[in-house]
Amino acid sequence: MPAFKLVREPKGGVPPLVSSLSDFERALSVLRSAPGPVAVDAERAAMYRYSHGNYLVQMKKKGTPTFLFDAPALSSSGADLSLLSSVAPVWVLHDSVQDLPAFARMGALPCAIFDTQVACMFLGRERMGLAKCTEEFLGISLEKEFATADWSLRPLPRPWRNYAALDVEFLIDLEGAEEEALRKKGMEEWAREEFSTLLCRGSDLKKRQDPWRGVSNITVLGADRRGLAVVRELWEAREEVAKDLDLAPGLVLKDETIIELALKKPRSESEFRQTGAAERVKVEKNCELDLLFDRYIPLQHRIKPKIWKEAVDRALALPSSSLPRLAAPPSKRGSAVPSSLKIWEKRHPDRLARLEKASEEVEKIAKSLSIPSSFLISPKILREYFWTVPPKGEGENFLKSSGVNGWRLGLIAKVIEASNL
Repeated sequence: MPAFKLVREPKGGVPPLVSSLSDFERALSVLRSAPGPVAVDAERAAMYRYSHGNYLVQMKKKGTPTFLFDAPALSSSGADLSLLSSVAPVWVLHDSVQDLPAFARMGALPCAIFDTQVACMFLGRERMGLAKCTEEFLGISLEKEFATADWSLRPLPRPWRNYAALDVEFLIDLEGAEEEALRKKGMEEWAREEFSTLLCRGSDLKKRQDPWRGVSNITVLGADRRGLAVVRELWEAREEVAKDLDLAPGLVLKDETIIELALKKPRSESEFRQTGAAERVKVEKNCELDLLFDRYIPLQHRIKPKIWKEAVDRALALPSSSLPRLAAPPSKRGSAVPSSLKIWEKRHPDRLARLEKASEEVEKIAKSLSIPSSFLISPKILREYFWTVPPKGEGENFLKSSGVNGWRLGLIAKVIEASNL
């Protein structure tokens, strides 16, 4: 095992929160005056709060202190958080897919990004956490332990601020090491294109159609349109309560309870109570951090079980014409693609043979580049391609519409289409 330098605290000490308008303007001035990209991270509280927004934003440039921006306090003070985008044209993040949507909702997005996690993929590593990346490329081990903390808590404990500051302490150094490694592999342009694609996707805040269909295990209802109506009514009622209390939906009513009510469709009060929907959501406390859930028990006690009973009653009273439609039919691309290769072998052995041939070719290309094959193209997209069988000459368009961008197309489009002949 290699020896790593363990870093427990940022070099400049644990910073305080930037929570006043004057401190915000001062921090922006310091960051703007320093050259180069800015290291950026953010913390949310989706396990606890209804909001998926940023409760804390960390920023640091080479040679500047680390700033921890208290987003709720600054917003209350009248600060324009979109000005965070002005501190540098390039942001260095780790796992931008997670962070960019919340920044987009704040109106704060950079001109360009460098994602240190994605760079790891180009450099032959599987998806890696920040601590693993700093060990791999800098020989530095970070003390990290508060990933699931409730970042809406104020005041923020010092150990949490320490954790947040360490998230950006070495990002610029990591970016420099990875950029040099990308240059040696000749992958700089590919990485830039990938980062641009991620920035574009992260800026897209289109709302999902029928979001209630995202309830876990909803597929067990099959063609039960009345059951789907129960899910829809309960989901909408839960959203209203969760938003009103600023409480995570999972702490208001569990998905599994929604599905249970949709399956059983209780009509009487006694049938309803037998489902357990009248009980407060209980949380297993496996570690010290889980004690923070106790903050929300008083809010949970304000939730009246009759809300869920009334939602079920509304669904059961709907005329047939008002019931939800079934999910998109199997003709919709990808929705009917079986994940089990046994089904492929039974129904379409020819397609399975083509899929396996293409997978082998993609694996060869990935191996030659020393990158994970799943980074070139996800197995899901590959299965959709060979199950759907796009017309000859349309394979590249199929891949493009599936989100496969230019550098990937240049490597794999021809071998995939050739495997489909």
